[in-house]
Parts: sequence; structure tokens; C-alpha cells
Amino acid sequence: MIHHQSSIVKDGFILSSLVITLCYSGFINAQEPSNRAQNATVEALLESQPKNWGSWGENDEVGALNYLTPEQVKASVNSVVNGKVFSLQIPMTHGSGPVFPGRTPTMHYMSQDESSFIAGKMEPLPGGVKFSDDVTFMYLQGTTHVDALGHAWYGDQVYGGKSAQSTVGGHSHADISALGSKGIVGRGVLLDVGRQLGTDTNYQLSPGTCITLEDLTETAESQNTEIRKRDILLIRTGSIQRYYDDQADPAWSAMSEPGLCYSEELVEWVKDMEIPVIAADNLGVEKVVQEIGGEQMIIPLHGALIRDLGVVLSEIYWLEDLAADSAEDGVYSFMFIVSPLKMEGGTGSPVNPIAIK
Repeated sequence: MIHHQSSIVKDGFILSSLVITLCYSGFINAQEPSNRAQNATVEALLESQPKNWGSWGENDEVGALNYLTPEQVKASVNSVVNGKVFSLQIPMTHGSGPVFPGRTPTMHYMSQDESSFIAGKMEPLPGGVKFSDDVTFMYLQGTTHVDALGHAWYGDQVYGGKSAQSTVGGHSHADISALGSKGIVGRGVLLDVGRQLGTDTNYQLSPGTCITLEDLTETAESQNTEIRKRDILLIRTGSIQRYYDDQADPAWSAMSEPGLCYSEELVEWVKDMEIPVIAADNLGVEKVVQEIGGEQMIIPLHGALIRDLGVVLSEIYWLEDLAADSAEDGVYSFMFIVSPLKMEGGTGSPVNPIAIK
């Protein structure tokens, strides 16, 4: 059991955040020349790839979520058969949890509890009622979360062709509150690639595994699952399960997680299928470091999917319970619901996604 401190230790949180951020910055700066080339290469790579800019008006901020029409939402109800509910969020634990390098895990502190009354710092309310209060310091993408469409870009434009200057001081275009106002409800499909391709008894993909379009379609076929237009895709790799397994061999590593890998065919398929959301049980949906045409690139699919197509990415899911149930009953489709917080100017939001079968 974790015992939280009863006071708000802001300085410690800020210091730890600064140390980790500086360490990560050092890692990036050490590779600065190759990163400059990488940025240019990503832009060139995606130059001829499809875009959804202007498809829903020049000021659109929700992108492929426009595919989730009232008709799609109503149709998703048909996926509910027995009423089973699955929470897909990882635990938010003080000082612990899988996060992208440069971020710190959630820090949770009690600002008021029984010790406050014992110490005489607080008095019960008239009538005798006492209450607790708490505060959290966290990255908005420091747990299970949804990315805003302004979150990732290359060059000097974000989703919709708007200037990247719109990110300065808080997103004035395509922030997370736009997705929060829309909400995300639709037919979800679990693609258990870990079970399809994993080599161990936990059905986990090996670190560094690239997931291809062929892997997705073969997994769906093996599961006897139909991927329909405008489905929300949940991809299980087993990676987050590895994080929580102290005996995992090899141990979990942020930079070597398995995930989707870029290909023209994959991007075109996502566009043609009008996929609104892709979620996964890893840090980035995609494999963080990829080699394309002999060039090392970091999260190129964030550019192709978020920036260019307006596809919403959602990460750090807990899919083990849903996957086990689906393997047992053979049903991999469900009603999917997630609602990002309306953090104005925010680049992402913690969420607790729900699957209902």
C-alpha cells in the first residue's frame, strides 16, 4: 500500500519533473543533427500522403470524429448483448505508472484528511461533519489519455493547415476541449495482435515488434471479427501488462515497445475505412522509433494520422480483462465510450474509456 504525504510538496514534484525533462532534453540534444534530418525526412515522406484538411470545413477541430454521426452512435448500441462493462484505464498511482520519457508519473497528495483535524489545523463543520480533500500534479498525457488533434505536427502546420504558432501558450486550434465537447461514442473492435502473434503464455508481443496492416487484418480474420467502416480500433500488444509484471523478461522499456509501424498502405487503409480513433495498450499506439527507407524516425504515424488525417489517438490502455473475456466468448466488438476533459488549450486529457459488450 502506498502512503501519501499529508501536505502538498510542490517543490519536490517540480524538481523531479525538471530533472527528468532535462535528462530527456539531453537525449534529444545529443541526437540533434539526426533529428533535423529526421524532421525533414518525415515531411518529405508524408508530402504525397492523403489529408483530411478541409473535409469538414476550414475551422474543423475534431477531424475524423466527424465520422461518428448520430447514426453511428445508434448502431453501436447493437454491439451490447450482455451488458458487461470494462474499464480500460490503468490505475493512477502516486509516483508510479508508464509514461513517455520526459514526463513524470501522477503525483497525488492529501491536502486535508483526518490528520488535519487531529493536529487542530481544521475544525469539523457545524454539525460535526469532516471531509477530505486532495490534489494531483500530472501531465495530461501521464496516464490513459486521448491526444488532441493539435498535439503532434511536423513543419509549421498542425491539423487543418493552421499555423503551429497556434500551440504557443496553449492550443488556440484543435485543443482537447474540442474533442471533449464532441465526445467519443461508437462501435469498438479489439484487435488482439498479442494473442495472434505473441510467443509466450501471456500473449505479449516481443519488444520492438512492428505491427503491420497485414497483422491487423489477419488478426481480425483469425478472431472472426469484421472491421467495418468508421469502427474505433483498440489494438492489444500486451506491452502495458509487461510494465506491471516484475518478472517480465525482457523487462518493459518505453523506447522499445511494440506498436504500429508506418506504411503508405496502412495510412491509406485508415483513410479509406474512415477510422475515427485508434487506441492501444502502449505509450504511443505506434512503435516509437522506426526505420523507414534507411532513416530513423520517431512517431511518424502521429504526423500521418493526427496532423494529416485528423485521426484521434488514445494511449496507455489496460486491455487485459477485455481481451480475456473476448477470447472466452469470441466477441471482439462492443460499444465504446470515452469523454476527454474540456481542458481549454490542452494538448491531451486523462480518460477512463469504457467498453460495453
